[in-house]
Amino acid sequence: MGDNSGNAKILYFGSLISLLIIAIAYGKIEQDQSYHAFADNRTLLGIQNGLDVISNLAILYPGLLGLMLHNERKDDFEYRDGIESLIHYHLFGGMLVTFVGSVLYHLDPTDTTLILDRFGMAIVIACYCSLLISDFISVDLAKKMHTPIIIIGISTILYWAIIDDLRAYFIFKHQPLILIMILLIYGKNSYDKSQYYLWSISFIMLATLVENLDVEIYKSLGIISGHTLKHIFAGIALWWIYKMIDTRKVVNSA
Repeated sequence: MGDNSGNAKILYFGSLISLLIIAIAYGKIEQDQSYHAFADNRTLLGIQNGLDVISNLAILYPGLLGLMLHNERKDDFEYRDGIESLIHYHLFGGMLVTFVGSVLYHLDPTDTTLILDRFGMAIVIACYCSLLISDFISVDLAKKMHTPIIIIGISTILYWAIIDDLRAYFIFKHQPLILIMILLIYGKNSYDKSQYYLWSISFIMLATLVENLDVEIYKSLGIISGHTLKHIFAGIALWWIYKMIDTRKVVNSA
């Protein structure tokens, strides 16, 4: 990252410290039980909360494509370092875990099943961060940080499950957004197609928006809710990452 590394570190740690200060000042964030009351609770094809369950196929799809790609590359694809293969495997595997967890959650929305849903999401978020580090900073740093980031992500879920405080998870959840904005400006591209990250993060932000407008969207459209759209947009965001990994070429192997 050259001379820009100092600016990147200042921005990242400055933003992280700011989030921590805000979280401490705000106080404990308990899980709002009204979160489980989704706008569209219709039964479809005998499935309770049918569209919220079935729409998780949008998340399963890029996960399966990614694992198939990983399997095809296992013997003859030349990665810059073995950590890249591991990150990809965990990332796409995490999408499958997210699919299973979200399906189980929407079949029976409770705090207990929400743990399963967020467990998979934590893995995907962690791997997304590892991928950014590997692509824009160095594979050596990614090699050191990949497992700790996953452990940190899972720990935020356990902390919420035990203490009923979502602050740590919310901070962790927003790390990809913080990292990508900083690294696209100050990072050094190892691959082409880095613009696909922008498409991905745009759909992640769109998914967050429609999730928070679950009831309003369902009342307006009548056939689909904001939470169902969240799954679809999240799946599109993850598809862009799959597409990037599938088609990109090395531009800087250092």
